Amino acid sequence: MKKLVSIIVPIYNVEQYLDRCIESLVTQSYINLEIILIDDGSKDTSGDICDLWAQRDKRIRLVHKENGGLSDARNKGLDIATGDIISFIDSDDYISKYFYEKLINIMEQTDSDIVECQFKKFNENERVNYLNKENIEFISFNTEEAIKNLILNCELSTTVWNKIYKTSVIKKLKFRVGKTNEDDFYTYLAFDNAKKITKLQDELYYYLQRPESIMGKIYKLNRLDEIEAKYERLKYIEKNYKNLILIAKQDTIFGSLYAYQRLLKDGEESDIEKGKKILSEYINRISFTKRDYSNLNFKNKIWIKLGKISLELTCRIRNFLEIGF
Repeated sequence: MKKLVSIIVPIYNVEQYLDRCIESLVTQSYINLEIILIDDGSKDTSGDICDLWAQRDKRIRLVHKENGGLSDARNKGLDIATGDIISFIDSDDYISKYFYEKLINIMEQTDSDIVECQFKKFNENERVNYLNKENIEFISFNTEEAIKNLILNCELSTTVWNKIYKTSVIKKLKFRVGKTNEDDFYTYLAFDNAKKITKLQDELYYYLQRPESIMGKIYKLNRLDEIEAKYERLKYIEKNYKNLILIAKQDTIFGSLYAYQRLLKDGEESDIEKGKKILSEYINRISFTKRDYSNLNFKNKIWIKLGKISLELTCRIRNFLEIGF
């Protein structure tokens, strides 16, 4: 019997995109689906659109709730999901007709706990048409390899929406409510629970870039949640993955430098000084031994030492030299 897939879709004020998203779910080539629509207190007609779709397709389970944010909506979906496999889809995006068929085939073929695909970015004036061509190129990772890959931002991505997960791997994991960059707090813990993670080299997820989204041009102070997540991941790695400590330290340091560079370049004046204090504290908490420094390349060693001396000067120099963007 085919495994049941629970698709969790948080929804908030996306009336102009929602039909396209839901249509891409109900027309999947893989049909054993539980489509969980979480209307997170929408103020527009998104809730009405959900009601209409729920009447059309018996596989849809609809929850109307008070607004609690993206993480809270996903957590509600996790609480009620009954599938063997779980997927998260953002409501302004959509997916290929073969998203679940292909990812589940790879999951079963490789006995993986998590499978992800490539994603394609598009803007509001574009429509992505998936070419039905066979693409069976994939690469698998064990747990430590996957977490290393995540830190280095190579093959595997932090995003939760271009993946499918065995329910046993993530059912007890909850998203951090009230945080931006919520996926950064989540994905490495999901990988830690998995024995094998596989990446399919096929663009099956279509990600809408909206200028007004939380990842827009203005760099706000709440974006520093990403650095908090990196620091928490570093602390976790120090306890569990000794071979990955140095690259996790570097990632947190250079993430902090980049964050302050962005604040200087694109942040609001009132956030810059607050951001410098927060980021300086993270940088100064991270210690490097003589052995650590001996294993760093020359440029990274210099930037790390400069960053510890003066975050302000270091980031202004990097911005002037256009390094890090």
